[in-house]
Amino acid sequence: MGVEDRQRWDRKYDRARPAGTLQADSWLVDSLRDTPPGRSLELACGLGGNSVWLATLGWQVDAVDISARGLAVAAELASRHNVTPRLIAADLDHFVPLPGAYDLVIVFRFLDRNHLPGLITRALAPGGLLVYETFGPGQCERDDNHLKNPAFVLAPGELPELFPELETIRYEETALPDRSVGRFVGRQRATITGHAGSPGGETNSGSSLPGSGE
Repeated sequence: MGVEDRQRWDRKYDRARPAGTLQADSWLVDSLRDTPPGRSLELACGLGGNSVWLATLGWQVDAVDISARGLAVAAELASRHNVTPRLIAADLDHFVPLPGAYDLVIVFRFLDRNHLPGLITRALAPGGLLVYETFGPGQCERDDNHLKNPAFVLAPGELPELFPELETIRYEETALPDRSVGRFVGRQRATITGHAGSPGGETNSGSSLPGSGE
């Protein structure tokens, strides 16, 4: 990612407005049934619907996206629902989360095979959950496909293979009314190895939006 990516997403969200009804992705809702709130991180949060929903349930939320415009919409949505997730404007190529700090990491509609697996595994606390859903097998063959680059689509069985350090709880590939997806829920094992850094302080290369809960 870089300046061009940020500008492209800012243009995409230029006329976006907060959703009238707060509705999280169904995979997230289903995956968190009976899960008590803790500290969560959403990567590529877009307009913030999932993060705001988590905050209304009592989660302490950090939400990261490259688009300041998208995060401004997320901040307005959060204000409407009287919650204060921490909204962080950052390029995920350079964002560095606090090691082992998060009970939950979520990603929807975003795929970065090079950076995300290590970032997510580093961020999860022992026993922490990853809930991930993005475009999957069959997406490019759909009549309603809007993706121009097939590199943003998962290969069959690929998503669990990107996270070999995690215990696979659930995985499926399915066709939804508007897209085809791969869906994964994984759990960080009790012992985390191979990550540098100490959990004594937080590091990232992003900036929090004013009024975003920091």
